[in-house]
Amino acid sequence: MTTPPGRRALPKVAVGLLVGAVALVLALWGVPLADVGHALADLHLPWLIPVAALFLVQQALRALRQMVILRARYPRHTFRTSLSVLCIGFFFVNTLPARLGEVVRPILLAEREDIPLGTGFAMVVVERAVDLVAMGVMVSVLAWLVPAPEALTQLAPGVDLVAFGRSMVGVAVPTVVAGLLALLLFGGHAVDLGARLTSRWSTGRLAPLRSRVLSFARHFVSGVDAVRQPARLASILGLTAATWGLTGFMYPALAHGLGIGHAIDYTAGMGLLGVTMLGMALPAAPGFAGTYEAAVRAGLALYDIAGTAPVRPGGPTLDATAVAYALVMHWWIHITQSATAIWFLVADRVHPMSVLRKVFHAPVGAAPESR
Repeated sequence: MTTPPGRRALPKVAVGLLVGAVALVLALWGVPLADVGHALADLHLPWLIPVAALFLVQQALRALRQMVILRARYPRHTFRTSLSVLCIGFFFVNTLPARLGEVVRPILLAEREDIPLGTGFAMVVVERAVDLVAMGVMVSVLAWLVPAPEALTQLAPGVDLVAFGRSMVGVAVPTVVAGLLALLLFGGHAVDLGARLTSRWSTGRLAPLRSRVLSFARHFVSGVDAVRQPARLASILGLTAATWGLTGFMYPALAHGLGIGHAIDYTAGMGLLGVTMLGMALPAAPGFAGTYEAAVRAGLALYDIAGTAPVRPGGPTLDATAVAYALVMHWWIHITQSATAIWFLVADRVHPMSVLRKVFHAPVGAAPESR
């Protein structure tokens, strides 16, 4: 008998809720809600339009990248399906705790286009690996070209945080690249070896489970083949760079809307993006509530958006503006992303509760694993 994925994730859910609650307290610490309301009232709403537009373009680019990866094995996969699956999948990623929503895209791809679960999960792994490498490269370039904010040097006196960050990138990026190369070079041999070592289980009660695991593993290894083709890999990397490069413009756009555009330019926006991605890597509550706000407020502090000084004479304080910025950036993007997901849920007649049942209650290996 296998344990439902949702039940196995309960400890992660509990940790995510605790971390999110603590982070939310830290994000709001020392700032009266009335002051936050004052800052929100100062928001120039037209600046929300470019933020939403940039996010929608980002979603389209990510769907296009997803399509490029999957077409390495399934050339009939369409952009329309890719965009629908991505929007719905990321809605669940951004809503469910412990990143349980990551399994939604592979499940939808298996149901809609008979793409094996192993291939779907391989696509997710390739995306995550390429994103990590791309962000590492971009953050490293910015760290070399742009002077570190003074506040960064004050966080840990005597510790060179910039050098530490470069060292971490220098370890993480080669590790991810080495892992992908190992999958490409030795993944198939490892699966074959596993099949031989478990051959005595090819009959009996364990036979169905062995068959499913080996099928999943073979499809997973073959799904990584997208990065083996130079032209396809170049497209994946180009789309990744365009996605994150455009995302950096969202932060100064909102900063102008809240009157702090002088402090948050494009390079600062890329820095904020890096900080928020680090924050979102922590165990999270549903919707990344708390962890996102804390990360954004910490990032803004690096660019001197902190303290009780007013943004302008008679205006809200910098602390209140930082909290307002974090709340608006988080939940405006969440609303925009949710609206696209709801549109596709209705247009494609996908029932959210049915998806949730598959995420939380389906035994391991119960989903379609054909071809």
